[in-house]
Amino acid sequence: MKHAENSSNGRARLFVIVAMFILTGFGIGIAQDLVPALLDQGLRLYAAKDYSGAADYLGQVVDMAPEHEQARFYLVYSLAMSGNRDLALSHARRLATAKPAEKQYSDLVKQLEGEIAKVQQQKQQQTTVRSVPKEVMLGGYQSLDTMREPMVSTQTRDIAPPKEKTPLDLAIEKIDEELYASATTLLNGILAKEPANAKALHHLGLVKFNTGKYADAIKDFEKALAADSKSFQSRFLMGDCYRAMDDYKKAEEQFRKAIDIKEDVFAMLNLADALVKQGRLKEAEEVFDKILKKDANVSDASIGLAQIKLYQGKIEDASEMVNKVIAAGGGNPEANYIKALILIENKLFDEAAEEAGKAMLAVPGSLKYRALRSLALVRGFNVARGLEEAAAIMREVPENLDARLVLAEGLIMSGAVGDAEEHLQAVEKKMRHPQVPYLRASAALRNGESDKAKEYFSEYLQLSAGQPRASFEYAQFLETSGQEDDAMVAYREISEQFKDTAYAQQAEEGLARLSEKLKGENGGAKAPESQNLRPGKVKF
Repeated sequence: MKHAENSSNGRARLFVIVAMFILTGFGIGIAQDLVPALLDQGLRLYAAKDYSGAADYLGQVVDMAPEHEQARFYLVYSLAMSGNRDLALSHARRLATAKPAEKQYSDLVKQLEGEIAKVQQQKQQQTTVRSVPKEVMLGGYQSLDTMREPMVSTQTRDIAPPKEKTPLDLAIEKIDEELYASATTLLNGILAKEPANAKALHHLGLVKFNTGKYADAIKDFEKALAADSKSFQSRFLMGDCYRAMDDYKKAEEQFRKAIDIKEDVFAMLNLADALVKQGRLKEAEEVFDKILKKDANVSDASIGLAQIKLYQGKIEDASEMVNKVIAAGGGNPEANYIKALILIENKLFDEAAEEAGKAMLAVPGSLKYRALRSLALVRGFNVARGLEEAAAIMREVPENLDARLVLAEGLIMSGAVGDAEEHLQAVEKKMRHPQVPYLRASAALRNGESDKAKEYFSEYLQLSAGQPRASFEYAQFLETSGQEDDAMVAYREISEQFKDTAYAQQAEEGLARLSEKLKGENGGAKAPESQNLRPGKVKF
């Protein structure tokens, strides 16, 4: 970040930068997925006339997504209204250069240049009046001209000399500027004299966090917490490290401890995300509900709830929630992402690819959004293009699991089962992902190995506990592989266990279909009854 006006502001901002690093999203991407949450908070602070706070958040958005025009526009006003006209002018010029046809941007540059010239002239004339910026309302394009207001006192005021920056202040500035080697040198210098300096240890961990050295960062955060057990920032970022390493159980533990220190909405969002990753949807739902009771305008919590509804098979509820967020305006790529998942669930693959594309336009660097579009393309039988896009992601980030899973699925559809297995093994080394046994079951079916497919489905259901789609897919497998009696039992269990879901309705259709078939084959004999399977389970 390069938006600090002084070292104390830099310290406050620094935590904002990192504390929101993993707000949203249930895929593998991290930083880019923060953009909608940061933008939302920045605009809310702007509307509340907290221009300095708004500049903090909006500045982070343009750092992550330099082409985000809306964020940079409001950043210009926020900086100008909080007195940092020079930096505001720099961002305004960038807008005007990128969009020369937009007159409002060139006019904004002229206004700021005029403002700066006036301030310089006033300083030269040593006037006894001061400038007070007019308030700029959200969404407006009012002038930034100043109005004069008498001084409270005409007597000369003593001006305190600027406070000398400490080594920690300088290190924080270097981190803001992404000069990590210089920051590390300064921090190590502090720790050589004060080995238990909690702030220096925390920021050393932050440097490693920002450079992707998560295991090393955890060690520094642990040392920082040993020196200051009440450090919310260190506890939060330790959870963030574990999340980046796909260790969601340990991430959950750290986020809970962070919340014990301070009931922070971002820590609660991250906790809910960690619970979702572990398949503990009911607990995650409770956390999201708690967030929304505190603040109904936290769109990330609404989106998180929508995804849980989707997992639970309550597709209409999920769609309603997501569309509500989108209709609120302001642009929310994470809402587009969840809507694309809903469209895939409804087998509307072209529309899903289009919706994922909208998210990509808002956050061009998001691997998660790109991987989702490639999945929609593969499932929409545009396999070659989908594989090409997934392969492009892999070339950039070889460890990306979403892209590997898309490649595996597309390769199985293309008949290259052996090549697909290599990708599945790579995913399996990182985590137990339910899609791995599901795709292996698909490959086994393609090879005519029904018994092996059944074994893979058993593992898939265990990893997808409580999700009706997994049970329904297994019931479909039983039906299509000629195991009608077991399919009847499975469909009936879905109908009873997952009432008021799209899958219950489809299960009823499956029951009716098989009942007619079995009745014809058995001369009107009654179809098999449920065998009292455990809730959420199906027979193997």
